[in-house]
Amino acid sequence: MSVRFYWISFLVVMGLTLIISWVKQTRTRKEFLMILLKVTLGFIGTGLALWGLSNLLVALGISKSGFIF
Repeated sequence: MSVRFYWISFLVVMGLTLIISWVKQTRTRKEFLMILLKVTLGFIGTGLALWGLSNLLVALGISKSGFIF
């Protein structure tokens, strides 16, 4: 994977974290870090769900290998 993918992922996670923190009016560092953790886990979960879906579609013969990744 290219370094560009990691930078884009980092910017998306930080952007979402900052927007959610601003909307929720977080005041402490602990609240900010909890939002950061939740956004990161959601991002990872979404990626894993897409990976699992692509493997399922390949196993069922609906798509070819390398459909998503």
